Amino acid sequence: PPLPPPSPPPPSHPPFSPLPEGIVVEEVPVIKFTIIVTISAEVNGIDVTELEASFRSAQLCFAPECVLTVTLQPVEQSAARRALQTAQTTASSTASVFKDGNTLSAVRNANYIFAGSSATQAGNILNQPVSEVDPNVNEREDTEPRAVAPPPPSAPPTPPPPSS
Repeated sequence: PPLPPPSPPPPSHPPFSPLPEGIVVEEVPVIKFTIIVTISAEVNGIDVTELEASFRSAQLCFAPECVLTVTLQPVEQSAARRALQTAQTTASSTASVFKDGNTLSAVRNANYIFAGSSATQAGNILNQPVSEVDPNVNEREDTEPRAVAPPPPSAPPTPPPPSS
C-alpha cells in the first residue's frame, strides 16, 4: 500500500480554530508588557484561571484589544533553603495590546503602576501570597497573529415572522 503523505510541519503559532468566512488571520503590530511577581506557593497550588483574571484587571488587558498570557515557573531553591521556606513560584504576565489601539496608554500605565506596587499591594490585587514584585516592566514591540474581520456587509432585511 502507498505510504501516507508526510505530515506538514507544525505552524509557528498556535493554530486558530476554523474561522468564519471572511475572517482572516493577519500579523498585527502589538506592544507587549510583561510584569513578574514571586508568589509564596507551589505551582500546583495556584489557580491559573483565577490568577489570569486578577492580572487581567491589574493590567487592564481585555479582549479583543489586548491578549493576556500568564506563565508560572517554580523557583529553584537549595535544599537548605527549601527546608526553611515555603515553595515559591514566579508568575509572569504578558499583556499584548494593539500598537495603534485605544487602550495602549491605559495598559501601559496599569503595568507600570502594578510594577511599582509593594508585595503586599500586589498580593491583595492578585489574591496570592506575593513575596516580591519585579519593579521592571519588560515593554517591547512585536507582531502576532490576530483574527481580523473585514467590515460587515450590509445585511439583507429579515423577513417578518410567519403569523400563526
